[in-house]
Amino acid sequence: MKSAIGGLLFMSIFFGVNHTAISAESEQRYISIRNTDSAWIQGVCSLVFRLDNGGDGEFKALAISLQLTDKSGKALETGSLDVEPFGDSDATRSIDAATEFSCDAVENTANIVITKVDEIYPDGSVHALPTTVFDPQYYQPLKISVGQSR
Repeated sequence: MKSAIGGLLFMSIFFGVNHTAISAESEQRYISIRNTDSAWIQGVCSLVFRLDNGGDGEFKALAISLQLTDKSGKALETGSLDVEPFGDSDATRSIDAATEFSCDAVENTANIVITKVDEIYPDGSVHALPTTVFDPQYYQPLKISVGQSR
């Protein structure tokens, strides 16, 4: 009886500590995300995003729900950004991913809202991540001009 209680106590402590460690690891991970490009492709507009984990914390495949909103905050269109696993090394700390929306929606978009994110493990299990895992970055490319070198 004592050994059974001791075994249950050990298991509950082990799994409780292990679960806490996994939760703490998940809470420390973050993703810097920025919209780096948009392009018209055969009647639809493609939005390209760069995701970067800062070199800390691997992510499995992600399904990110996006909502395009206008200046008043009204939803124009919703879609999904599917991201391959990344961040298991410094060489894979960032990844580009693209999704498509109607060009009318993209042309009238003032903001892209991340509404949900699921991490999909190789065994098929799906774990919801808090949207606070994202650190949105505003990306403004450098100006390009044509002329003589100085």
